[in-house]
Amino acid sequence: MTFYILRHAAKERGDFYNPQLRHQDAPISQVGQEQAQKLVAYFADREISKIYVSAYQRTGQTAAPLARHLKLLPMVDERLNEVDNGLFDSATEEEVRKKFPAEWQAMCEARPNFRFPQGETWEEAGSRIAAFLNEKQATHADENTLVVCHEGLIRIMMCHVTNGPLHHRRNFYVDYCGITELNYQPEYGTWKLMRFNQVCA
Repeated sequence: MTFYILRHAAKERGDFYNPQLRHQDAPISQVGQEQAQKLVAYFADREISKIYVSAYQRTGQTAAPLARHLKLLPMVDERLNEVDNGLFDSATEEEVRKKFPAEWQAMCEARPNFRFPQGETWEEAGSRIAAFLNEKQATHADENTLVVCHEGLIRIMMCHVTNGPLHHRRNFYVDYCGITELNYQPEYGTWKLMRFNQVCA
């Protein structure tokens, strides 16, 4: 069983506020569409059985060309949503520093109890992605699964699978359409990181 974790393709710039998500929900750009199309050749012979995406439209749009090719229907799971950064969403770094100086300092210092104003903590985001992985590895034990989500969540996921502290998330960078491959080891009850942030040429 292999899980392929994919960051969404490049997105458009601009104001795409989605009141249901309470966050910006930008679609993928023309460059992003080209990136998404390249995924078809990469995954065509990897026997993908399931595709999961977040509730943000850019993840579904990224998965769409491959899903059509494989004749699969991507399933939305909100546990794959990006880390909820609350009132930091859409704000520039300068605006955040000015409006939320204490919260900005707490975030930079990686305080374990840091919570985004009207958002979530790193631990809460980590708990939901861990719950997703635990559930899906149990239900898709003999299947290869593609998961399309977001950079912040993938960085937290890497801390989870490598048993690292959450503040180490800052040591990871994920490109648009960067592919991470995880194999589950049932004999040890752990995940093995096979590759990280591979980009289709």
